[in-house]
Amino acid sequence: MGTDPALAEYLPVLYRVALDSVDQLARRGERAEAARLRVAAGRAYSRSWDERCRRTLETIVLRAHTAAGTAPPVLPPAGFMS
Repeated sequence: MGTDPALAEYLPVLYRVALDSVDQLARRGERAEAARLRVAAGRAYSRSWDERCRRTLETIVLRAHTAAGTAPPVLPPAGFMS
């Protein structure tokens, strides 16, 4: 079973958004939480590129912005490329 082509296009973009969100959190002084989220993002991204990975990365984006007290970016809906 292969990776959904639409998901394969979306996950690198989502991973970049997650890392940028975590970086913003670190710049606000929340380095321990940022480090934890960065590890979780890398772990998710390095495993199967599936819906679980997508959900994990989206959750990391939301947690980073919540911890930073900033509004998260508007992410496309899950099935936007299908």
